[in-house]
Amino acid sequence: MPQIFTKKLAIALGLASILIITPSSFSEQVLAQRANNPRQGLPGRRVGGGTRGGCNFGARSLTALIPENNLSLTVAENPSLFFYLPEYAEGKTIEFVLRDEQDRLVYETTFTPTLSAGIVSYPLSNPQDSVPLKVGEKYRWYFSVICNPENRANDVSVDGWIERIEPNQTLASQLQQATLDEQVELYREAGLWNDALTILAQLRYSRPNDVSLAAQWAQLLELVELVEVAEKPLLESTSESKPLISER
Repeated sequence: MPQIFTKKLAIALGLASILIITPSSFSEQVLAQRANNPRQGLPGRRVGGGTRGGCNFGARSLTALIPENNLSLTVAENPSLFFYLPEYAEGKTIEFVLRDEQDRLVYETTFTPTLSAGIVSYPLSNPQDSVPLKVGEKYRWYFSVICNPENRANDVSVDGWIERIEPNQTLASQLQQATLDEQVELYREAGLWNDALTILAQLRYSRPNDVSLAAQWAQLLELVELVEVAEKPLLESTSESKPLISER
């Protein structure tokens, strides 16, 4: 199967379909409330749980970079999610499953990461034949490290939800004129936390030594109470594919 953890392909899928949402001025407290809006009360798990057979646990377990309410809002047709992979995941089989609201299987795959511990992006569909998320429908995803293939009860898993929403088209021209740096702020202010993270990741890949981007990254993770992984490395890739949205 194609290499999953190719940062530019995964980020490009998310960036290509991110459209426009109304920006406005909010305090940090309001931004955090919007990112973690508990309006749905959906079940899920951000930090990996499970028994420890077959995995040598360190200080930090598998972590999904999502809001505290387990629901990510996006305007992207084919978004990506971000995960912190700990050292024990290296060489283990990872399973990703995406289901719709009726619990019908949308996408399922397994792969073995070859990267060291750090934060990776993951597309919610196969890049070769991706099907856009439907507007207004919630999808549940499951991301599991298979510690012992003979006993799946030992899996370390995280799971959550993602919903694609209809953007405000009236501000399309404003976003089209904005740099990627400006788009990060627009999406962040609109409460589209995952889209802001996606664009900010693209900026960090292109400017890895920019300390101001690292600071923005930490602030964005702090909004959703994930400060523990803020300084974990954003893993690089050998992919030569180019993002579909370039920085102005």
